[in-house]
Amino acid sequence: MIELIDERNENLWNLIQENHKIKFEDSLSNEYACYSQGNNITFYIDRNDLRKDSFTHEMLHVYMRIKEFYFGSSLTNTLAGHKLLSSIISAELIEHIGNCLDHIKMLPIYLEMGFDRKKFILDYDLYKCTNEEISQFKKFYRTGNKINTQVVDPYIGRIISILADPNDKFNYSKDIEKLKKIDPLLFQIIERLINHTKQLKVENRELFDDNYLTVIGNFYENLKKWISYNKIN
Repeated sequence: MIELIDERNENLWNLIQENHKIKFEDSLSNEYACYSQGNNITFYIDRNDLRKDSFTHEMLHVYMRIKEFYFGSSLTNTLAGHKLLSSIISAELIEHIGNCLDHIKMLPIYLEMGFDRKKFILDYDLYKCTNEEISQFKKFYRTGNKINTQVVDPYIGRIISILADPNDKFNYSKDIEKLKKIDPLLFQIIERLINHTKQLKVENRELFDDNYLTVIGNFYENLKKWISYNKIN
């Protein structure tokens, strides 16, 4: 698909081609996506709307695998060993967390390549939190002194969406303060997850530098501490 390649993403495309067998499929949702298994990659594209920025975004997800970032799969495997946490945190949330952590590492590269920040994600202009959501969290997060596990999943998801939002024009400071008051410890744990991810090196990572396993391992240990400090419904 030469129409999706230009001087900005050509080197990345060449790198991926060298290491993978690639095929293209039509996207059923008109959204760009990629699926990888071993050295096989399928890119899902909209042939009626060929967008270099969206394709580059998907290539950068592949680049994360090349650079050995496996946030989502690592979190899935780690949580599988804990009965309560694996029941609280859904597969959908794990996918969302993995995707957002990928985005944190991808965005600087995307911008350095010369692409438009506003085209990094489709919902770039969507404010990632509403007053109604926060009101619902305040109302239902706790029953007495016990945490409602059904609310923990969307609560974490909302915080992740806000802290990983690539739109730097949005001011979430008031929302963050409100969300932080609902569960200060869990908010801090998620904030540490985001900040730890930001600190990881993509290039020139040494053997003893932190990596995705360190990030997910610390997140898991912090979640276990959170459980030990709370009564969970």
